[in-house]
Amino acid sequence: MVAILRSNAPLRRLLGAWLQSCVGTGAGYVALLLLATRDLHTSWAVAAVLVCDLLPSIALGFWFGGFADRYSKRRLIVVASLMQALAFGGLALAHSAAPILLLALLAGVGNAMQLPALRLALPALAGEDTQVAAAIYDTCRWVGVTVGPAVSAALFVVSGVALPLALNGLSFLLAAGVIATIAIDPPAQIDSKADRTGVGAPPGLKAVFASPLVVALFACSSGTLFAGSLLNVSEPFLATHVLHGSGSDYALLVAAYGVGMVVAAVLVARGGAVPADMLIHRYIGALVLTAVGMFGSALVGSIALAALTFAATGVANALLLVSQTQLILLTVPSAVQGRLFGAKNAVNSMALLLGLAGAGALVVAVGVRVTLATGGAICGVCALAAAATLLGREPQTPPDNDVAAHARTGFVDMIRSFP
Repeated sequence: MVAILRSNAPLRRLLGAWLQSCVGTGAGYVALLLLATRDLHTSWAVAAVLVCDLLPSIALGFWFGGFADRYSKRRLIVVASLMQALAFGGLALAHSAAPILLLALLAGVGNAMQLPALRLALPALAGEDTQVAAAIYDTCRWVGVTVGPAVSAALFVVSGVALPLALNGLSFLLAAGVIATIAIDPPAQIDSKADRTGVGAPPGLKAVFASPLVVALFACSSGTLFAGSLLNVSEPFLATHVLHGSGSDYALLVAAYGVGMVVAAVLVARGGAVPADMLIHRYIGALVLTAVGMFGSALVGSIALAALTFAATGVANALLLVSQTQLILLTVPSAVQGRLFGAKNAVNSMALLLGLAGAGALVVAVGVRVTLATGGAICGVCALAAAATLLGREPQTPPDNDVAAHARTGFVDMIRSFP
């Protein structure tokens, strides 16, 4: 892992810019929710900010994925980073509902535009080391999620919420400046007939979704994200009500989960590239471990045991996400990978939104332990479905020209192609 970063300066600069941006995002996320709580004075404001973050991925993820397939990834990442820098810089000065929500929406648009382009920049820069680069990329994201809130907490002591938001904006500005200097391979040319169909009309996406692998990845990803929402909402109640702990105990569970994700991603990156059939076994094993971790969390009787089950769930989640990304990069034609990542972001955001909406009601109706067990059951069903669909099949990567030969489909047909 270190050797790859030392020998590949463009990749090192990209991932370095991404890491500091992730730490800023982790700090800015906490500050943004506190800003909404402080100035808007209602829990609905926090929900509205979260919706503003997710809505652009749901509504625009398909098109932004198409942009990543067809246009300069470097320009897309730079423009998206500048949008987020503007949004968080403005949020540091905002004090009323309209600007807070509009700027949060702008940040969500930038995030939805940036992610597919970043994912496709990895194979463009890393080549045969793409699997390791993808694992390092995810490690940076989870380091940011784990370290960023701690940075924000330290800044709150001296500044309140404005400084973390401003520094997050500065981190995006720095990322834009660094990435603007990196030569990322231009996207493949698309013929004029495809251009007339519009960015939202991917070539051969129906054919891609005919693959059992892609269908299983989308379905299981959505199911586990829904289950993860149940875990996120239940977690503070498990720590403080069921196990009679404090706010610090809740923070311990959050940290245990984050550390589990970081450790697993680092181990995957150190292991180097693996074939697709091994990735399938790892993916199914991660689904099983996620189910075990959530069932374990539903049964624990102490904070110490809960920290262990949350760490195990974090390990499983990291293995799940890294394996999923690597399988897409290995088995999906490069001509439609951007649109597939955009579609995945859209579907995952919808699952997350539904999970957040239903989790609170479920905790009230059946209690924390049953809610966690329900999440474990969902992950168990996903594991069985993935095993039944994928085990014994050899994933194949169709050539790009075969994919492009299929009839282009419009956005409505693309929606219908989803399982």
